[in-house]
Amino acid sequence: MRFVWISALKDLAWLRRDPFSTLTWLAIPFCMGLLIHLVFSGGQATPQGRLLIADSDGTVASNVLSGQFTREPLSKMFVVENVTEEQGRARIGRGEASAFLLIPEGLQNDFLLNRPCHVQLFTNPGQTILPKIAVESLSMTVDAGFYLQHVATGPMRDLATTEGVSEEAVSRLAVETVRLGNSLRKYVDPPLIRLETVVVQEKKTNVGVAAFFFPSMIFLALLLMANGLAGEIWTERAAGTLRRLSTTPASLASFLTGRLLTVLLLYAAVSLAGVAVGRWLAGAQVANVATASAWAALSGITFYLALLLVALAASSRRAANVWGNIVVFPFALIGGCFFPFGAMPAWMRNIGKFTPNGWAMLQFQDVLAGSAKAPQLLAAAAGLAAVCALAFLLALRQLRRGFAA
Repeated sequence: MRFVWISALKDLAWLRRDPFSTLTWLAIPFCMGLLIHLVFSGGQATPQGRLLIADSDGTVASNVLSGQFTREPLSKMFVVENVTEEQGRARIGRGEASAFLLIPEGLQNDFLLNRPCHVQLFTNPGQTILPKIAVESLSMTVDAGFYLQHVATGPMRDLATTEGVSEEAVSRLAVETVRLGNSLRKYVDPPLIRLETVVVQEKKTNVGVAAFFFPSMIFLALLLMANGLAGEIWTERAAGTLRRLSTTPASLASFLTGRLLTVLLLYAAVSLAGVAVGRWLAGAQVANVATASAWAALSGITFYLALLLVALAASSRRAANVWGNIVVFPFALIGGCFFPFGAMPAWMRNIGKFTPNGWAMLQFQDVLAGSAKAPQLLAAAAGLAAVCALAFLLALRQLRRGFAA
């Protein structure tokens, strides 16, 4: 037992002399999480495009038709530019705008006289959202003009004159407007239909992007650390530590147990720091910091022992790094460490849940949310402990079968 502590202290001294290795393993996932937070925390993005307008009429009606795009909220989505018909057709043909609105001459006169008039809107087929917004906005304005024609046909015909508006036409328009209001009053005052709405408040928890990616970043760090720490067994071999150890009364089991204790302490510190940062800086929901940290540390030690077997089976230090990366990165990609399960396709999510890291991360998310039941969590922890024990015995067998020589 004494040699176990000596081995653990030796590894801790090595970590103290080379802290940059640990910082490197941690820097990649946490830098990714920071960049994701910075990219998506800038507020709600609004699409913006360019709308070309060729107004050949230049009247009040044409200004009403085009003026809707210069008022909010459409003014935040479109940059309106007045062009000639030739310029507009050429530029929309080159894809330099989201849409091109062509207003023909005589629009107002045709509208007031209730005659057919044609407004053309050319859209960019290379875009999807903004052209549809332009089409829907223009359609609503056209529909409003259609109903206005039907309820105020007479006064509008009186206004359609090239000699100016007479006092008689203005008086008639005022009288017709009052009559129209009186005829509609029975429908709106009091309203024939009374609508009562009851809003059921739904309790929602707003989760930021950083909190959404938090479990994935934690488990990506655990995998990268496991790969790096597992490869250090080749450093011990190159330094002759394992060869000298075989000539002493100390056992390889004590050496490996000491190394495992150091790795466990390192994982415990990193998990506790990661969970604390996720809770107080990223705003992630953490029901129990200690339980979440313990589960992350236990998962990390399991990953370490599994990757230690890969490193021991390799033919060289370089081969160990290559095989470790071949194992880590596909599992990290499919198991939700690069992208959360909620952002993955259903088929990939269904596969990823059965990977070791994906399964452990789902349990970790249940612990964070406080939905993990104690019997279920204890059974899962016992399963991980059994896997750790089996991997420990297999790694010890590999050491004794010639790796230490």
